[in-house]
Amino acid sequence: MKNLAYILLFVPFGILSQNIDFTAKASKNKIVIGEPATITLEFKFPANQLIDSIEFQLSSSGDSLGNNWELWDKSILEKNSYQEDNGEFFVSFTQDFTIANFDTGSYTFPPSIAFFNSNKLLSNSLEFTIKLDEIDEKAFIKNIKPIKEVSIAWYEYLIHFIKKYGWWILIVLILISLAIYLYQKLNKNKINSISIPSIPLEVTLLESLKSIEEKKYWENGHFKKYYSELSNVLWQFLEYRYSIQTFEKTSGEILESLKWSEIPNKYPSELSRFFEISDGVKFAKFSPLQKDNIRSLELIKELITNQRLDLISIDSNNTSENE
Repeated sequence: MKNLAYILLFVPFGILSQNIDFTAKASKNKIVIGEPATITLEFKFPANQLIDSIEFQLSSSGDSLGNNWELWDKSILEKNSYQEDNGEFFVSFTQDFTIANFDTGSYTFPPSIAFFNSNKLLSNSLEFTIKLDEIDEKAFIKNIKPIKEVSIAWYEYLIHFIKKYGWWILIVLILISLAIYLYQKLNKNKINSISIPSIPLEVTLLESLKSIEEKKYWENGHFKKYYSELSNVLWQFLEYRYSIQTFEKTSGEILESLKWSEIPNKYPSELSRFFEISDGVKFAKFSPLQKDNIRSLELIKELITNQRLDLISIDSNNTSENE
């Protein structure tokens, strides 16, 4: 019974990690003592899997990694999305770590760790050979001469700069003065034109929803096209209305950002259902029900209509004038 419990505990993680790949690659495996080498960690998983957080860690934290290894630098974590030859979509996270070693010999760099969704995964280990720099014993030995220090004052640099670029500086100043003079002269004779008010984004997005509805995508079986265009309209409105980043963000990341926005409480749960259907259509060839297709468009139209900034600002101005 106890063994069965352990099996049930680790089976879900085993199924999850079957399609997840975490690898470590070295820029070079043979280095000179004190020479830096770059280790690239890559975490790859199918795009239909939801992974909210990713963090990489070498064998041990800190600048000293053991076995005379030192961490010199590391890059930011980069995210990329791509489609393989078989048509499957994948998401990858990569990060570079610059390391060095100050002792000769053969060393094994232990596996690195990827932390994701309260789980962790180990990469492969790397083998390095470290040797001393080869010295040409037949090379001619030169005499060492002391470095001669030359003291130059700041004004000497200024005089040299003016002598070398003085004419160019004068020409640039004349052209700038002429441009300012012509600009001011033209503005005096300019007639004030009536500015044409720009079309609010909400109006443009509502027109886009109307166009999507008229094209009857889902009625003709084009579910992926239908949900792709609906998602694009929703992303534009969320980024404009609530100032959250939606470009290259997963559905989970967008919903997490909405928790800190001013969106009414009833919408996050419905948007979560929309993202679930949309991701299923785009990545798992899911065929949604007719009621889900109709509700998805109505939900986005209702959100834009009730939360449009242009009408809210007009109502605020009218209230202020009445007071």
